[in-house]
Amino acid sequence: MWNKRTFLSPIVITLLCLIVLTPEIKATGPKKPVAPAYLKPGDKVAIITPSYYGSMEKTRQAAMVLRSWGFEPVIGPNVGKQYLTQYAGTAEQRYADLLWALNDPSIKAIVCERGGYGSLHLLTVQMRQEMAASPKWIMGYSDATTLLGMENNAGVMSIHSVMGCNLASRGGADLSCTLLRDLLKGQVPQYELPAHPLDITGQATGTLVGGNFATLVPLLGTPADPVTDGIILFLEEVEETYHSIDRLFNMLMLNGVLAKCNGIILGDFTDCEDDLGYGSVEAMLHKYIAPYNIPLLCGFPAGHEKVNLPLVMGAPVTLNVRDDGATLTFDIPGAQNTIRTEGLRNEPMTALDVSEIMTIQDAKFTEWQNIKPSKDTILVRLYWKLAKEELLDFSLDDLKRTIHSVCPENDRFELTYWDYYVEEKSSYLAARRGTFLCQQMDSICPNSISKITIKQETIVRFTEQQPGYRVLMICPVRE
Repeated sequence: MWNKRTFLSPIVITLLCLIVLTPEIKATGPKKPVAPAYLKPGDKVAIITPSYYGSMEKTRQAAMVLRSWGFEPVIGPNVGKQYLTQYAGTAEQRYADLLWALNDPSIKAIVCERGGYGSLHLLTVQMRQEMAASPKWIMGYSDATTLLGMENNAGVMSIHSVMGCNLASRGGADLSCTLLRDLLKGQVPQYELPAHPLDITGQATGTLVGGNFATLVPLLGTPADPVTDGIILFLEEVEETYHSIDRLFNMLMLNGVLAKCNGIILGDFTDCEDDLGYGSVEAMLHKYIAPYNIPLLCGFPAGHEKVNLPLVMGAPVTLNVRDDGATLTFDIPGAQNTIRTEGLRNEPMTALDVSEIMTIQDAKFTEWQNIKPSKDTILVRLYWKLAKEELLDFSLDDLKRTIHSVCPENDRFELTYWDYYVEEKSSYLAARRGTFLCQQMDSICPNSISKITIKQETIVRFTEQQPGYRVLMICPVRE
């Protein structure tokens, strides 16, 4: 007679053997992260380029800053290499540099030189295992969100912060840089923030995870997925449309991420196009978050702005959002350093800020200098702060006086707006900034613009902050 038990036993044994012997192909869930050791004077800090290409000049400048902080910078063997038009070497070369930094026991921390795209190529179960075996602070933002998430999944805390290119351009001297320096040495920031009209009050504890929105969402279900139960989710974004952000947030909800959130922190949403009419990203996301009855903190100064305060990702935190303000505290060892964020974005521009923005080629500057104003043409050079669309050295009143010096009141003029980027950009960004300027000029000189020409040119391959030099030519109309 047919014996079902006799038939099934070999199959069961075979399946059990396969389960035991098959190599791991999926990452396990995130472990409770531990903090790497704080740095001591003389400790080595590696600089790597896991995403887009970064110049050796900038890398060396970043190394000088790290040395001034008392650390010993070491530059990845493949830093300075370039693959295709944007990548900092092939995926294999970038992978090798990260592996080198993790496996060298004398290296105590790793800073990414810049963002862009490409760290997703380094996402493997093996790399996650290497991170777990060699806990080290990894620092960065934007595309580095992948590496921060993978560290958190591996059970290691990381730091969402400025990167090597920022250290280079700012000399490591601004608040965002010095707070990172102090954090590496064991001074843990505790943030006090002003109230935001779209905050949702409440108190929550949880593990802080997240980073750049568009980089975070593809990590769900991978070895770099930092999401577990009881998280405080941090999100920031740059140059995405509102409908793209809406799609990304719905993907989080459909994947059950919101149900695992004890609270949410929204950082900066820089130069994001409101193509849906919400007025702000915070207003759009507020309507999704409110039904979850969790605290929401809006306007945390971290992301793609000048002020990018460090956050310890993977750390247990306490978020307390009140009617009169909010606090974010990190429940990890270290000396507490209270930072009040109110007014940080309103600080006047300094010579250092202008120096960072004015990263241009000498030849191009000479070309502009050779454009001579005449009685029919005035040339106004405008220094713009990235994404904020604010003039640094021209108020609207200054602009009005300049225009009227050659264009009498009620006269009309033609406008040529040249947008010189230091990194390739799509033309709609030039048009948006040009349109913004035209709107401002029309508000001070109503119905005065007869013709508008907007041009775009790339003059330098890139810097992380992607500043630009804009030239405005105003030509009176002679009828």
